[in-house]
Amino acid sequence: MWKIFALLVHILMLGYISKIYFQSTVLNGMLPQVTHRDLGLEPPADRLVVFITDGFRAESFFRNNCSGLPSLRNILLNEGLAGVARTCAPTQSRPGHIAIFGGFNEDPAAAMTNFQKNPDVFDTVFNRTAGTWGWGGRPVITIFNDLVTKNGPVHFEMYTLNEEMGIYGADNWVFNKVRHFMASNANVLMVREKLPSMFLIYLGDLDLAGHSAKPNTAEYLKILNNTQAGIAEMYELFERTFKDKRTVYLLTSDHGMTDSGAHGAGSQLEIEVPFLLWGAGVKRAAPNAGHFFKIGEHGVRRPLHELDQVQMAPLMSALIGLPPPVNNMATLPLGYINVGAKHEAHALHLNALQLLAQVNRMQQLHQRDRIIDWLPIFESLEEHRVETYKQQFQHLMKLNYAREAIQTSQEMIRLSLKCLESYRNYYRIPLSVACIVMYLGWLYYLVAKQARASNAPKHDWLDLPIIILFVLEIVLALLLYLHKVSCGTSFYLLVPLPVWIMALRERGLHTKCIEAPLMQLAWIVCTAALLIATIHYRELTTLGYFVVVCINNWRAFTRPTLKFALWILLVLLLTGFSLVRPNLGYHSKCLLFTSMVFTVLRPLVLGESHAWRVWISNSAALLLGGYVVQRILCDKPISQWLHGTAWIYLVFALISIPYSNARSPRTRVQLILFNLSTIYTLLCLSYESIFIQVLCTEFLIGVEVRDESKQLEDDEDDSDGDEADKPAKALTSVQHILNCYRYALLIIFYTYFSLIGTGNLPHINSFDPDTARVFVRELSPALIGSLIVLKLFIPNIIIMSSMYALCAKARQNVRGIFICLFLICDAMCLYFFFFVRNSGSWSGVRASLSNLLIVHGLPILLIVFSWVPKQFLSALPMTMLPMLSWKTDVHISQPGQSQA
Repeated sequence: MWKIFALLVHILMLGYISKIYFQSTVLNGMLPQVTHRDLGLEPPADRLVVFITDGFRAESFFRNNCSGLPSLRNILLNEGLAGVARTCAPTQSRPGHIAIFGGFNEDPAAAMTNFQKNPDVFDTVFNRTAGTWGWGGRPVITIFNDLVTKNGPVHFEMYTLNEEMGIYGADNWVFNKVRHFMASNANVLMVREKLPSMFLIYLGDLDLAGHSAKPNTAEYLKILNNTQAGIAEMYELFERTFKDKRTVYLLTSDHGMTDSGAHGAGSQLEIEVPFLLWGAGVKRAAPNAGHFFKIGEHGVRRPLHELDQVQMAPLMSALIGLPPPVNNMATLPLGYINVGAKHEAHALHLNALQLLAQVNRMQQLHQRDRIIDWLPIFESLEEHRVETYKQQFQHLMKLNYAREAIQTSQEMIRLSLKCLESYRNYYRIPLSVACIVMYLGWLYYLVAKQARASNAPKHDWLDLPIIILFVLEIVLALLLYLHKVSCGTSFYLLVPLPVWIMALRERGLHTKCIEAPLMQLAWIVCTAALLIATIHYRELTTLGYFVVVCINNWRAFTRPTLKFALWILLVLLLTGFSLVRPNLGYHSKCLLFTSMVFTVLRPLVLGESHAWRVWISNSAALLLGGYVVQRILCDKPISQWLHGTAWIYLVFALISIPYSNARSPRTRVQLILFNLSTIYTLLCLSYESIFIQVLCTEFLIGVEVRDESKQLEDDEDDSDGDEADKPAKALTSVQHILNCYRYALLIIFYTYFSLIGTGNLPHINSFDPDTARVFVRELSPALIGSLIVLKLFIPNIIIMSSMYALCAKARQNVRGIFICLFLICDAMCLYFFFFVRNSGSWSGVRASLSNLLIVHGLPILLIVFSWVPKQFLSALPMTMLPMLSWKTDVHISQPGQSQA
């Protein structure tokens, strides 16, 4: 029952994380504001052409007096405004395009899909135009392909990189498409007089060149020269087609790039992108911060302007006479549009009304009916203040006080942005408190269950503290209902009290609530702190492993033997190797084939005794694996029969263990190690199998060394004995808890050390699908993911099987060990909960989630896989499987029981 409760609590924890950190902030249900023409204002331009040069950083744009842009030099000198736009991490294509055309930074909910999918429908500049045409790569164009409305025709043409285009042929494909379109549709486009239209020209060669050739190479400059020449040609083409001088142009980038060709983080080279604005309606005397850049050999100085990337959406909208997108969160930059103060005041007023519409929608979502004073409200933007602003603006415009009206709108925009930020975090603190209270209740439940014997009575449902909590739950539910809090938020605010009710009921009637609280607190805090430190300093895992295994076998140091020397040699070998390990993804055919040979030689050298069918099946499986890998490396086809044979072996190796003729716990554990090591080797890419086999062998020899050292002690010192064939003396409750923490600590450190040693933990977010190449070649994420999970937990299965079979105290305290596992891991969860990131560097967001999810899911997965060692160590009667005539009687105690 308690395991089901543990699963529910951990599922609820994931719900809290999603609700607090990854809720969508995109608001829907709002209408766009009126256009400039509806206000009687003639927009400065009728059409907008946007050039997006993917991955083009500002440093490359302005380098050497803009020497890389010879075809655009005249525009820079005589027509345009140039400057730097600052993006926000993660510096990826999707967040950058949404900021440019939507006017807001990427929604936090998109972090759950690695910023690859739309978490919700949002508005863009495309939605407001009377017609939009675009050409570009499929990954970028599809961001907006499903978001546009029927306000006007939207035509996107997408390419997919192929051999016919060449390595850097994407930009030429786009330029050719634009030429063909303009030649075929020029007359049709001219009919759309006075209707704003938009053209998106996405150019992806610079991003590809930056990744492969790097931004500082001659090859990159060659690609840049082709791209900038094409942009100049497209500009001339549009000007020849539309001779009314009513076209405005914008050249910018979605994100920058480092010198190594990487992006996604928040370095200066990644977040600073160039922009060049020219054409109809552009005011060359735009305000700037006093910075300059130089052009050409003579170093002609021109003002360097600065913008936030999100400001481009309201700026583009105002240039063609449209209101900002309804989800826009940016302020219209003043002084960039060549219009009078009255026109600019109305444009900024539309910006303010658009933000006030979001405020109104947000207040509707947080509408309160009764006891209104109980919840906070943003008093600076109450309804009368908004109405006063609208009246004041109209009054100032009638008096021709445009500058004062602009100042009034700017103040309203500032308050609106502050209000929206306030409401977006409206329930974050209450939900965070609820999550912490729930987890504290769960931890109390665990320590109360640990202090109470499994057959001891616990408190009744009619206990006074439980009744009080029931009443508080009803009162809280009533308050949430009266405040009309959403069902989802109400559910998570109500969860902590039921968890505490279960925790209080778990207390024993005649036992302490918590046994040895200070001792347990020291175990939990110290272990959790050490494991948390390994996240920042990976070497501490190696140091922790060395210290833990040495302290666990400290008695062996007083009576060294030959076996002890072998054990300490393995410990030192593992410790040294883990410090210089290669990373996951390192492929080595030689090391892989060496690990296959090592898998067979290890039991031979250690003198393990296995049935002939075990040697034959495992050796044949390794030969099959080597043959399949060799054919794959030579790009030769693989027969499905080979994959089928590998699956047959995997099933046979797992099922045959419980029905083997192993006559003792030790030989059964040796068989488990042999079979699972073979399976593990088939799932390897390089050296991992050698490391894991040495690690498991070290644990087995360590148990033997510990047993031998205790056999040499006096009988009165046997209370700490772990012999599998000798019953232990009665222990106190505190001693039982100490043993539980000791075994829990061993399981956790061997788990982390197995991940660190094989290179998995530093790259826990990305696994190579070639891991499953012996079993499956088709891309099947579910099947490949299942095999990867099996690979990760094979070391844990071997270690837990060894504990159950060879350590009597581990068998007798399985429940206590897992309770200690939960206490340590969930204490770490509470720490990582406060450091979850939903914005910023893409890798940082994923790393913060991974740190939490690893410790969050580890105890649950260990409980799930703990069922496997119990089955491996079971012995079924002969009558149940008469076809297995080679099976003999086996006498192995069940896990959880002492051996006679």
